[in-house]
This record gives sequence, structure tokens and C-alpha cells, in this order.
Amino acid sequence: MRIFTLIVVSILLLLVDMTIIPFFGLFGTYGSLLFTFCGLFVILGDYDDAVVMAMVSGILQDIFFPYAFGLNALVNLFVFLGITRLGGSLKAGTKAMPVLIVSAGAAVKNLVIYGVMLIFGYQGNLLSIPIGAAYVLLFGLLIYKLVKKFKRIPFIKKEWKFQ
Repeated sequence: MRIFTLIVVSILLLLVDMTIIPFFGLFGTYGSLLFTFCGLFVILGDYDDAVVMAMVSGILQDIFFPYAFGLNALVNLFVFLGITRLGGSLKAGTKAMPVLIVSAGAAVKNLVIYGVMLIFGYQGNLLSIPIGAAYVLLFGLLIYKLVKKFKRIPFIKKEWKFQ
């Protein structure tokens, strides 16, 4: 039930990313609510969450990425594992650091994808890297509390299972 709910939420956020968010683009660039949600979810979670969310969000993003299927999933995996590692050392109750870390993760992801696409001969907009990170920062500030509330839902929250 937990994984199914995460997949449904990810699909809904992808639909918002593809329909509403492009209207707020700047220089042809816009942020990703899906990446922001998944990044905040994994920074508050563990490595299992990072792998699941990286695969779900990466494959969903790859559906609309015409050049290299699997690239988003692979880059998301490494970025989310790094975010989870950094999130384990954060103090509870802070809002700025998780949002900044997820924004930096978005910048790293966009930079890696830009570099890989350059290697294969595709030109891109280098200005999209800081603009995309700024959008993720803004989205993160807006939805951080919602993600924390979402993680407290009983069937989403991971409980210790003693036997």
C-alpha cells in the first residue's frame, strides 16, 4: 500500500509538472515538483526510500525525456542516495537545510544530464541549471511542511518491527 501510494502521488505530481508548471517557466526552464517532492521525501527517510523514489521518479521523468531513456533514473539514484546520506546528519526541526540540499541536488542532476547530453552532441541551455535549482528551492519552501505531514500518515511512516 505504501509503494502504491508513493507511485500514485508521483504520477499526480508528474501530471502537474507537465501541465501547469510550464506556464511559470523562465527562459524556457521550469522546476520539477516531482523531483522536489521525492528529494524532500528521501532526505527525511532512509536508503530504501531513496532507491524506490529514484526509480519511480526517474522512470516517470524518462517517459518525457526523448534522448536517453534511463538517464534520469540513474542520475536520480545517485543524487537521492547522496541526499539521504546528507539528510541523516541534519538536525530535526530545520527547514532551510533540507530545501537547500534538495536544490543543490537538482543543480547537480541538471549539470550531469547537461554534460552527458553534450558528450552525445546535443546542445542545451546552460542557464537552465541555476534557474531549475532556484525553482526547486522555491517549490521546496512551499511544500516542505506538506511532505513532513505526508510522511506522518500511518501507512507511509516506517515503523520499527520488533519480533
